[in-house]
Amino acid sequence: MEVLNHGDDALAAVPKVIVKVYTDEGLTGLGETERGFSEELIQKGSLMLIGKDPLAINLQDIGLPSGLNHVFEQALHDIVGKALKVPVHKLLGGAYRSDVPVSAWSPHHGHGNPDKTAVIAKLAVDMGFNVIKLKARYWDIVETVEAIAKTAGPDFGIVVDPNTQFRHPSIAIKLARKLNGYNIICFEDPVPKWDLDWYVLMRRKIDIPLALHISGTDVVNAIKMNACDFINTGGTMHEFKKYAGIAELAGIPVWHGSGNDLGIMEMSYVHACAAAKNATLTSDIFAEFCRENDLVIEPINIKNGFANVPDKPGLGIELDEKALKKYQVTKTRVVEGT
Repeated sequence: MEVLNHGDDALAAVPKVIVKVYTDEGLTGLGETERGFSEELIQKGSLMLIGKDPLAINLQDIGLPSGLNHVFEQALHDIVGKALKVPVHKLLGGAYRSDVPVSAWSPHHGHGNPDKTAVIAKLAVDMGFNVIKLKARYWDIVETVEAIAKTAGPDFGIVVDPNTQFRHPSIAIKLARKLNGYNIICFEDPVPKWDLDWYVLMRRKIDIPLALHISGTDVVNAIKMNACDFINTGGTMHEFKKYAGIAELAGIPVWHGSGNDLGIMEMSYVHACAAAKNATLTSDIFAEFCRENDLVIEPINIKNGFANVPDKPGLGIELDEKALKKYQVTKTRVVEGT
């Protein structure tokens, strides 16, 4: 196995790590971590896989260090898909769709946010997107939405994501009423999530749908309380399918969340979304929109707001070694086992 630490100046403290897993038969699987994992932890996890058959591994039973199931799930599914000559979405049960809806993305810009965000929205429209996910704050969200609608048109959808910074239901309710008439897809996590009764209250008071970014048992709790209209979830590909399946039983559509990731991990999202029946909302698969390079040779094919689901074996991507060399921070080779 080979561990390649990728980062840049702005994110040097929380770099990405790219993992290559090799088999005796010459197949290579690619994986990408979330941010902030140490090389030492990944090496520890790598050594637990050496000598095992990728067609027979159950990652849940191996006892990998916390958080590493995701990166090795990507790499092993890439290998198994190549070995069986099928795309990863077939390993997940088969695709419901050949194209996954995705959104553009804009951070909160601080002072001058409305004008800067309007420029990004215009770029998104020019690239064929019809929805933008907006990191929002209560003091300028109304002006920002007005600027987007003026620039991108009234039909351009906006996912308002304050990261709980609307703080209290009274603020969220007032803002929602001011935004009536605009194409607001939803408020995602408008207030802190420790009190789901707040979300139940807001659903009674406003017409804008509410979304929660949750996973695990929080999905069950939110559904039991009727606390949301939509769910943004994630985890490993199989975890995403599980959480989406729970939401589907309740009639709730979902989308895939993101850590502002690169091409390998985002392609795993594409396969997972394709294989989840109710993943019908625009997922946070926007590396191609906001990254200088996502480190894969053929980027995810996004057109008119949809990411094409590849039919190539495995994840359907190839690491761009030239780009990797440019952005690479460190390179560590794990000693082979027996």
